[in-house]
Amino acid sequence: MNSIPLKSAVKNGKKITILTCYDASFARLLESIEVDAILVGDSLGMFIKGDVNTHDVSLNDMIYHTRAVAQGAKSTFIISDLPIHTYETNDLAYKSAIALIEAGAHMVKLEGGASLASIVSHLKTKDIKVCGHIGYMPQSIKDMDSNEIKTSLEKTIETIVEDAKALEKSGADMLVLSSVPENIAKRITQELSIPTIGFHSGSSCDGEVFILYDLLINSNTSHDLYLNKTSIPSKNSDVKNLLLQFMKNHS
Repeated sequence: MNSIPLKSAVKNGKKITILTCYDASFARLLESIEVDAILVGDSLGMFIKGDVNTHDVSLNDMIYHTRAVAQGAKSTFIISDLPIHTYETNDLAYKSAIALIEAGAHMVKLEGGASLASIVSHLKTKDIKVCGHIGYMPQSIKDMDSNEIKTSLEKTIETIVEDAKALEKSGADMLVLSSVPENIAKRITQELSIPTIGFHSGSSCDGEVFILYDLLINSNTSHDLYLNKTSIPSKNSDVKNLLLQFMKNHS
């Protein structure tokens, strides 16, 4: 099993690259290109299930897809999201995390700041690797329009540096910064000793996480701040043309 590079390993300029994945076939492909880590994200709610958010993703969903990814990627580091309502207490968080570890994850990710410090500390006492997630937190947002989401994110940003430090102090091994202004993401990266992974947070973090479907096609299943505004418009037509040509060749 590969391990996530620690801060000392990325000081030479190498960035950590993490891609989302939800199935064995793509996991096998990502392992073949030696991606640093695979994230089995609760974003599968939108990209796999067709939901409008992550709120209906269950622990069983995450177990199923984590197991599938682990079947395809035998030696790549796998991170799995703890879905909403699965880590509200120490005991619940541990039971949920163990279920994902047993399915093949090497690390679990949870959304929240300093309020989760005791949960993170508890998981660490059980030797479970933990990735924090702060900034834009989809599990905390429901039935909000873009302006309400922006306001919610702005309130989160007010305490984000303190949240980051609290998570590191509680034992988090890594931290995802989602839709965080680049100057703040840079400050957090400089002040923390654990790796920071950016998602729409500029290039100053120790690495970045990308949604595979957004890289391959303009999925139109991204919502709100998940939308990849840098998507290449021709991607959909490229994939469609490939499939149309296949159909033509086999008809």
